[in-house]
Amino acid sequence: ISSFDPKAFKDLKKSEEWKYDPIEKVEEFLQPFQPSGCACVLLNGTLVPEGDGQKLLTPKDKVEAQAFSILKRRFRIEILEGKSRIEVKNEGEEDCILLSLYAKAGQNSNVLLTFDGKGKAIYFLEVEAEEESCVSITVLCQGEGERFIYDTTRISSMAKVKRNLLCLGAKFTRYASRAFFSGSHAEAEMNGIYFIHGDGFAETRVRVAHGLPDCKSRVSYRGALLGSKAKSAWVGESIIGKDGKGSDSYELNKNFVLTPGAKSFSEPQLEIKNGDILAAGHSSSIGYFDPNQIFYLRSRGIEEKEAKEMIVSGFFEELLSQMGSDEAKEEFEQFCRRTGGFNGSQA
Repeated sequence: ISSFDPKAFKDLKKSEEWKYDPIEKVEEFLQPFQPSGCACVLLNGTLVPEGDGQKLLTPKDKVEAQAFSILKRRFRIEILEGKSRIEVKNEGEEDCILLSLYAKAGQNSNVLLTFDGKGKAIYFLEVEAEEESCVSITVLCQGEGERFIYDTTRISSMAKVKRNLLCLGAKFTRYASRAFFSGSHAEAEMNGIYFIHGDGFAETRVRVAHGLPDCKSRVSYRGALLGSKAKSAWVGESIIGKDGKGSDSYELNKNFVLTPGAKSFSEPQLEIKNGDILAAGHSSSIGYFDPNQIFYLRSRGIEEKEAKEMIVSGFFEELLSQMGSDEAKEEFEQFCRRTGGFNGSQA
């Protein structure tokens, strides 16, 4: 279902869409509220004025439709050539904004986008990559805020887009990331890391739609849970439409449960409507500390704490390198040092 009308969607408790979520928390976001207007957007430290950003896709769930009905503030940024940093801050009460990022044809850009703050917020992020552009956007979600983020990426012909996500220490985060191709011979690489601790919750939904010929997508997400009440959910959808001839698609999700009692859910989905494709597949797993691994490292004179640090670090190292963002790697390592995440014990 797609609709701008919240009433078009089923009740939360009757919809499979929300089966992993704490319903009471989601219902808080459905209560009518007046956006505070406290959230602000900065580009390389300079305040961005409100603009005319547009939504690319019709809402896919009840919260998204409800939020769009009260949306008043929009921001539009033409992404700069080279490196840039965009910050979205919300230290106030409930808020709702839309941020559009636009990359011109042939442009080569690398963006670090941070969502931070203690407030409750719903964000719409719209990314457009024009023909033959090469765009890398790393999104960092941090702070103690509670947030929904609806993220949509449109990829034009011959464009290459890399989308990285780091969700670190969220109290409550639901991140819906959708990508679609508006031209052939385009590529999407979507990577993500979520690290949940304490009684935090994070759900990530990734959807890639192959509606045109000869496009390629790679989805790779890894998560870790620290704390007996921590909970995560990952749902990945790869949809190859009837016009998606020559599509090449693969999605991967791996989870590391560091503390007994923590819950992790992984649900990869693949839908193919055209058999004339290059490749399509998916894989997911949920794992724990392997006593044999720890024993082996200890037999080599390595203390248990250090052994666990090596195992956790190795679990994420490949994906961090794949992201290609020094800032993301530094933020991740700092977070792990603060929380004790590298050795599977809370600081």
